[in-house]
Amino acid sequence: MLRATPDGEHSARAATTITALLARRAVKRAADDEAEQHLQESCVKLLMRHQNTSELLLEITSHRKIRSISCDGYEGLEHNTGIQTSVLEDELRRRSEQMGVPVGLLSARVLLENIEDLITQTDTNTEHVLLNIKQRSDVCALLKSAQALVSAGIFSPELLWQEYWKLQPVLEVIYHLHTHNILTLDFMLERDAAASAWITDQLKALCAAMKTTPDDHQIQHQILSTVVCVLVRRAFEDSGHKLSQTCCWILDSMISWLLDSLSVKGTETSAAGFWVQVFDVSVFGGCVTEDTLQRFFTHTLMRVLTYQPIFKVSDVIAAQSEWSFAKTLPLLTALFSKVCLVFSVECVLSQMQQILETHEVNWRHVLSCLSHLLIYHSQTQRCLTDLLSRLLRSAFDRYDVEKMITLFLLSRQASLEGPAVFPSYSDWFKLSFGGSSGYHAKSKKSTVFLLKFLSDLVPYEPPQYLKVHVMHPPYIGGKYRSLLQEYVTLAKTRLRDLKVSLEETGIFEVVNGSAGVVECPAQQDVEKAVTLFLTTSKIPATVIEASIFRRLYFLSRFLPALLSPRVLPVKSDARMMFIEALRKADKIPGSLYTSYTESCQRETYRQKEGVCESSEDDHLLVLQEQFLHLRRMMTDGATDGDVCAQLSRISLTLRNQRAGEETGSDVITLNRDSPDSAHAAVTSLILQSFCLCLLDASRVKPPNRQGSWPSVFVKVLLAHRWLVSALIHRLWDLLQYQGSALSAAHVLGLAALQVELHYCRLVCPPLQLMGSSAGALSVSECLSDALICSTRSHMALCLRFCVAVLSYGLCRASAQSEELHNFIPGRLYKKAQYVMSRLVPETRAHLSDEDESDLHTDAPDLTGRVEESAVALWRNAQIRSLKKQPQYQLSFSEWLSSELRVQRSRDALTDLERQEYEQWACEQYYLHMSEHDGGCGGDVTRICARIITAVLDRHTASRTGGSSHELTDGCLPDLLSILQALLYEVAVTQQNASDETGHFLWDVIDSRCSVTPDPDSIGHELSYQRTLDDVSRVLSLVPPGMLLTVRIDRTGRRTLDCHRMMKHISHVQRRACGPAALLSFQLTAHFLKAVVSGSVSCDCPAEAVNVCLSLFNTECPLLPLSAARWWTRLAAAVSSQWKRLTGLDALPEQLQMLEDSHSWSRRAGAGCVSPVPSAPSWLLAACLHASLRRSDCETENVRRLVRQLHQTDRPVLLFLFVSSVTELISAHLSQQAAGCLERVRDLSVCLLTHLLDDSDWLLLFDQSGSAFSRVWVLRF
Repeated sequence: MLRATPDGEHSARAATTITALLARRAVKRAADDEAEQHLQESCVKLLMRHQNTSELLLEITSHRKIRSISCDGYEGLEHNTGIQTSVLEDELRRRSEQMGVPVGLLSARVLLENIEDLITQTDTNTEHVLLNIKQRSDVCALLKSAQALVSAGIFSPELLWQEYWKLQPVLEVIYHLHTHNILTLDFMLERDAAASAWITDQLKALCAAMKTTPDDHQIQHQILSTVVCVLVRRAFEDSGHKLSQTCCWILDSMISWLLDSLSVKGTETSAAGFWVQVFDVSVFGGCVTEDTLQRFFTHTLMRVLTYQPIFKVSDVIAAQSEWSFAKTLPLLTALFSKVCLVFSVECVLSQMQQILETHEVNWRHVLSCLSHLLIYHSQTQRCLTDLLSRLLRSAFDRYDVEKMITLFLLSRQASLEGPAVFPSYSDWFKLSFGGSSGYHAKSKKSTVFLLKFLSDLVPYEPPQYLKVHVMHPPYIGGKYRSLLQEYVTLAKTRLRDLKVSLEETGIFEVVNGSAGVVECPAQQDVEKAVTLFLTTSKIPATVIEASIFRRLYFLSRFLPALLSPRVLPVKSDARMMFIEALRKADKIPGSLYTSYTESCQRETYRQKEGVCESSEDDHLLVLQEQFLHLRRMMTDGATDGDVCAQLSRISLTLRNQRAGEETGSDVITLNRDSPDSAHAAVTSLILQSFCLCLLDASRVKPPNRQGSWPSVFVKVLLAHRWLVSALIHRLWDLLQYQGSALSAAHVLGLAALQVELHYCRLVCPPLQLMGSSAGALSVSECLSDALICSTRSHMALCLRFCVAVLSYGLCRASAQSEELHNFIPGRLYKKAQYVMSRLVPETRAHLSDEDESDLHTDAPDLTGRVEESAVALWRNAQIRSLKKQPQYQLSFSEWLSSELRVQRSRDALTDLERQEYEQWACEQYYLHMSEHDGGCGGDVTRICARIITAVLDRHTASRTGGSSHELTDGCLPDLLSILQALLYEVAVTQQNASDETGHFLWDVIDSRCSVTPDPDSIGHELSYQRTLDDVSRVLSLVPPGMLLTVRIDRTGRRTLDCHRMMKHISHVQRRACGPAALLSFQLTAHFLKAVVSGSVSCDCPAEAVNVCLSLFNTECPLLPLSAARWWTRLAAAVSSQWKRLTGLDALPEQLQMLEDSHSWSRRAGAGCVSPVPSAPSWLLAACLHASLRRSDCETENVRRLVRQLHQTDRPVLLFLFVSSVTELISAHLSQQAAGCLERVRDLSVCLLTHLLDDSDWLLLFDQSGSAFSRVWVLRF
């Protein structure tokens, strides 16, 4: 008890202490909270007594600064910004009450003060429109705080604009105010009329601003895009909007500023060029509707075409030749490219016509726009032709001079761009006014109207147009010819004033509006006239007209150029025939012709004497310079007329180089083994220059917009026959032997040359391959044969070349608006079908017409993978449509010939890939293709026949251009495997076919083996032996049952028909037996299996075998003799087959006879005496000879056997002697071992010794038809 009391007290005291401590801690915590709150209040009071509101705003915003180029990525305020904004609100309200100023005004002033301080502290330039990175970051942070003040209702955007407008606004600050939705551009434009001028100035300054960093470039585009979107939306979305006129005025001011800058050199690519980017559709990014955008572009187009119409019509007529597309400022071209993009060509021309009819226009801009359309849009020619027709009709309906002016200016502008995009001015003028059905010829008023119009133009007309009007005058009726004569007189007077002679104008000169002078017009006229004469065999009508109406030019210019002295070829060329035609037509004066012939004789003498004024090296240097100038013209985008003029100069240089070699041969002979190296330097230069010109031209324009210069280039080359031969030899050498060294540029250039050669095939001499029995071909078709597909590298080149030819041909056909077959050689198209389907499996579905997608696929981009380009080509409907034409169909026989030339060891495909490809081609593609298209029409026997024919013809194909590799390393095993599978399919289904179906195999083989080779020709004999070897190889693959036919006789019984097989063995296989005069083991076994297999289908198999083999014994003993030779190896297989098919152990009588004969021969060879079986003597002799060959019989046993046979069976001995002599001859020919040769010789001597005193051996020479002689003849 005593101790318990203190313990209880202690516990109570401890509890009291803990409670007190806890109470004191709570009191302390409460006191601390009160102290903290009091401290905060004291701090706030202290701050409010000494607070600068602007610094407070900066202090608050400093916690949320964003270091980026814009405020778009701002992620929101931090968690503690609510307290800071609250402090700022309280301070602004307190100061507002203290100063008696509205809190909205105060907050706006505070914001502006901070913005001005931020800008002026870091930048002293007061004329800038962009902020730097630090300024941009600080301003964005301030505007975030301003957004919070706006949300709190203590910030007034209206007051902000009033205060800011008093200062000098910065466009980027306005942009940020707009994007933060604090102060929009719409509001600014509405509140202040002067804002429109200010925005215009700011936009110009923005375009001219120097961009030092990518961030500046990006924010510049963002500002421009945002401002323009607002202006376009307000100007054209709703024409009734109060800001519509204002925004439209701003945009018009900017386009005026842009067009003004075009006249200032150097500015068109800097500030104004930046504003052109406004017309990118991507700038508007969906913020403007499509209708609004079209109204904006329509307004812009009208503004451009009508801006400052300072040119008078007379000025336009005189200066128009300087306004072609090539001479248009790049900035103006870029502007038209962007503005016209949203419209169709018809729409642009319609707007242009409407503007021309209702406004004064800037003709330079109008005509430049037209040139742009012609160059960039291929359909412009058709649309413009329709527009000109409407203008022509309307002009004469109302006698409207304005429309006539428009008509002539537009047509002349179009002709400036060359014949590739629009006909020449002379052609258009003749088409419009040269016929009696023209609008001008309908009445006197119309005629007078046209002539008066042309007369009014005379003082201002450039000479090239006056010459067209004089040389090709409009058609005028007889009553009004005097009016035309007045105009012609006026025009000629004007030409004399301009010191331009009409006589210097060529009769074939094409006027396209350019002011250039044509060099050597007479020489060009001669070349053109000769070409036309070669094509039509008639004197061109233009030449006849010139000889009458332009007689002075014809006599003084044309004839001297035509009759220039040269070495005349032995055979008359086109030029000589043209001269002769003119002489017979009395167009060449006699004295001039006599002088020509004498000059040619002197030239021939000078050539023989070696007198030459120029060397080949000099000509080569001149050619190099001329081709270099041609490349520069391509790079500069020269017109077709200028290019043709340069090509004419090149042609003249080539003519001067080999003037005496223009033989004009009708056929060019190509020697594949001996390339023409006499002109290697010239040909290499020409080919290299053509490739480089094509690449340079393609950098300026794609192939489908390059005009016709490649065709002109090729025609220039074809005019020089000596050069054509050298070029063809060089091309053949490059394609066949140097393909792996050709770069992509070379392949593309040579492919383009191949296309152009095919396009000009009518003026190109045919080509004959030396050593080939085939007829002459066109150059393009013959060069296609230079592409071989035997190895991986050859196939790769062929694929690249074919893709390039098809792609370029597709472009050229599109550019010329002609049929594709005019540009694609048939043989090359077949090569493309073969190599593309082989190397690019994706094309096989398109070749089979299993995929009809993308019928109008454009020409592929050759910069990508060749395989992808090949697939794109076969998806094109035009490319696939060529297969419908017979000359472009790759037949199954041609496919087989190509496949047999492939070297398996160097094939691009693996064994498995090749097997899959060949199965697809045979079983999926050609099997189901109609015969008309080169296939087999679903007939398996026909496809088997084609394969067999190709196998037998492969030696002939190798002699015509292949190599020896395909004979030993070809794809023959693969095709034979497919043939075997197909033949087994035929064998399975043959029982449902007619009796004649089974003979297709013998028909094919006999047709190939029916020709007897020339015994005097070793080559023919060897070739025939190779064919026989292939026949044997094919027969070994044929299912045995197919070699015989089961027929039904008169009694209704099924019997075997073996006549075709006997005929083949007797007439074909007998020639392939060699000295041994026996069939090979493989063929012998195959033929016997055929007899056994076929017998199963008969009513009595054993009888069928006996009848068939009995027939062979009498009509074709070669098979039984061969069976006797190989029976030791055949017996087991034949017996097993018979038992398996019939279930009988006993062999048929004829087969059992073979077995018995061999058993007897083995015993006889061993010296055992046994009865001779009942069998033909020649069969017993053959079995005995086979046994003697296999066994090493002692000499005494052989002699005993010979004596026994001499006494009992002399015919057997006689036939044994024949077999022994045959073996002896074979041993000598095959140079067998001495031991074997001695054995055979000893046996022959032994047999002959016993037969010397017997006249039976003379039966060898019996021709009376005895059994022995019949067997002898049928065997040998």
